[in-house]
Amino acid sequence: MIGPDPGWWGTPGERRTVLIVTGSPIPARPLLDVARLADADPRLRVVFTAAPEAAGSGTESRLRDAGAVVLPWREARDREFGLAVAATAAPDLAPRVPLVVLPDARRACAPGDLRADGRRRPVLALAHRDERTPPSREGPAEVVVGDPIHDRLVASLPLRDFYRRVLGAGGDRRLVVVAIPAGDAACRAGPCRPLDVVRRLLAELPSERYHVLGVPEREGDPCPGGRALAGPLRDGLALLPPGADWRAALAAADWIVGEAGPLTRYGAVTGAPVVLVGSGDVRGPGMAELARLAPRLDARGRIEDQLGDAAAYWRPDRARPVIERITSEPGRFHRNTRRLMYGLLRLPQPATIPVADPVSPPFHVGCTAEDLRDARQGG
Repeated sequence: MIGPDPGWWGTPGERRTVLIVTGSPIPARPLLDVARLADADPRLRVVFTAAPEAAGSGTESRLRDAGAVVLPWREARDREFGLAVAATAAPDLAPRVPLVVLPDARRACAPGDLRADGRRRPVLALAHRDERTPPSREGPAEVVVGDPIHDRLVASLPLRDFYRRVLGAGGDRRLVVVAIPAGDAACRAGPCRPLDVVRRLLAELPSERYHVLGVPEREGDPCPGGRALAGPLRDGLALLPPGADWRAALAAADWIVGEAGPLTRYGAVTGAPVVLVGSGDVRGPGMAELARLAPRLDARGRIEDQLGDAAAYWRPDRARPVIERITSEPGRFHRNTRRLMYGLLRLPQPATIPVADPVSPPFHVGCTAEDLRDARQGG
């Protein structure tokens, strides 16, 4: 995502510029996947901007630290781009800029945010054909492209043992990934609430046989749970750092524990047993199926026994109803999205076939390109 001087924009027939609009310090994973698709083509260059709601959040500085070319929103909204891709409505962009809004954005947008205004009709990329709405001239155009989180998670599963070693769960240790909700939600009291469950996992599971890893539900959260996590961290809880790719943690897990939410829903893709706690939010594709099928933690039972029962109960076929609601285009997000992008850019596609790659390891210490190659080959 490193580009040339931001003052150089090219002309039609030369390089086209793709604008990535992000609304948080850590861009949504689907946005990064689209940026990688565009950045692989020398005819395209990629620049980022932070949407207005992200002002003051440190988004621009985080993007620059990652090596991205960044434009302030006040400049980006008035420029002409070949294409803009966002995880939000981004209604203030120049009217002639084609806009693609990625999956899950509909639930994050206010009514009317994606309305066609006569100057531009946004294209809403959908993960599943069941999300389509009746055609309307006032609404966005809808294209089913699939789900990149699903596809890259599936591509990462062959590297499970490699991720486990990187995460500190090598040998015979079992990895328990626990979802940590953002802010005060992590601190709700109750025998099966998130932090109480974390404390029980650490107290009841022998550390020589189990490794407990906390993964923030809100990606990039620098301190999920706040001060309440200080005790668990002293007691042996490992915590995925901001910016690390949580999909690798799911691919490595022996169990995934948490409230009904994105991490537990995508956790069903891995084949690892999913154990639910608390109530959680069952809105969204696959959530109701997950809440119905996954076992729930009993506050009165021994944790280790319940994990064993979950492993005996959970089989890949049990997760199928959850997975089938996540995407109706499994393995085809990159191919479908590139076709959509190049159609809007009015460019022929490259001759290659884009595929989902395994995600980067969460910690880069001691990991080289040779390590990753050897892991793919089973070394």
